[in-house]
Amino acid sequence: MELRGVRTKLGEFLLGPIDLTVEGGYLVVMGPNGAGKTTLLKVIAGILKAEGSITLDGVEISRLPPEKRNIAYVPQSYALFDNMTVYANIEFGLRMRGIPREERRKAVAEIADRLGIKELLQRTPRQLSGGQRQRVALARALVVRPRLLLLDEPMAGLDPDIKETALPLLRSLPQEYGIPVVHVTHDRDEAYSLGDLVAVMYRGRIVEMGEVEEIFAEPRHAVTARLVGFQILRLEGRCFGVRPEDVVVGSGRIRGRIVQTLRSARGVKILLDIDGQQIWAYADSGRLGDDVEVGLARLVPLEC
Repeated sequence: MELRGVRTKLGEFLLGPIDLTVEGGYLVVMGPNGAGKTTLLKVIAGILKAEGSITLDGVEISRLPPEKRNIAYVPQSYALFDNMTVYANIEFGLRMRGIPREERRKAVAEIADRLGIKELLQRTPRQLSGGQRQRVALARALVVRPRLLLLDEPMAGLDPDIKETALPLLRSLPQEYGIPVVHVTHDRDEAYSLGDLVAVMYRGRIVEMGEVEEIFAEPRHAVTARLVGFQILRLEGRCFGVRPEDVVVGSGRIRGRIVQTLRSARGVKILLDIDGQQIWAYADSGRLGDDVEVGLARLVPLEC
């Protein structure tokens, strides 16, 4: 998939211009609330109209209606039909495409078996757990054999134990079904576990894109740094990112004051005030109000 000069306006919000190439694998799109992540997915799916060019497998699709693009879009709500059985939900897209009944039956049975929901086919969505609803939504999307799968916050609202079982399933989709996946989230752990590539959006634009290890270890933009767990610190007129675990309390050339303490699994979590800037660190102990020496084991230069 390739996007060139894609833009649209919704009220006062402007998306784009967006230039983006996805050659395969798993792309995670991150960004703060209101960055335009869901809007981007809807533009790719054809739900929202936009200027610019979108090509998929070398075919220009930007003027095609959603049903002609062969793109599967799973919204955050999953958008299942509560008055229909799981079987009917999964079958729906095939029926709309005029696929013969016996072929539909085989396709539904196969995808339900692969996603472990065969025993749920005669239930309704209201009778399912969050994780089961997620799998039904994926089955409905994948059964039509799309050329691209778009997932909008598919893990939102799931319990932690269900997320743990869902992650391997989602990660396997590009390899097992041979299609690229574009997955929207603001959860950094989810992004790190799933992504081959990460694109970071801010105020309707993509500000940074790269391989997941690169983005998490060496972000270039302050927005990206915050999303992947860095804190922002200005020193000598420059902007840097530093992780809490790289702040050394008790030695160093910087002076700071402890303004808050919290218990954590790693010891005491300390909020330090350094020249009016506040950053978190870990330490064996610390008392509110103490002045301490602070060292910074690793700093990442940023564009702020």
